[in-house]
Amino acid sequence: MQSDAIKNFNDGIACYENILHSAGIHINPLNNPTTNEIEKRMDQIEQAKKNVHHPERVQKLNRLRNYLLEINYEAQK
Repeated sequence: MQSDAIKNFNDGIACYENILHSAGIHINPLNNPTTNEIEKRMDQIEQAKKNVHHPERVQKLNRLRNYLLEINYEAQK
């Protein structure tokens, strides 16, 4: 069973796809929450944030980042 954080992250990617694409980033859904996969997506989000200058869009990217932090925390339990 997927955690709520993984579901929220994957749903967020779908919702914010236009923001990610306008920042030149494509992020795949997270199915296997390994540290490596989480870090890869975290780096992609940070790169997207460098390319986005609208505060509301940055806030949405931060929301995705927060889901990843939650997933990482759950994975380390």
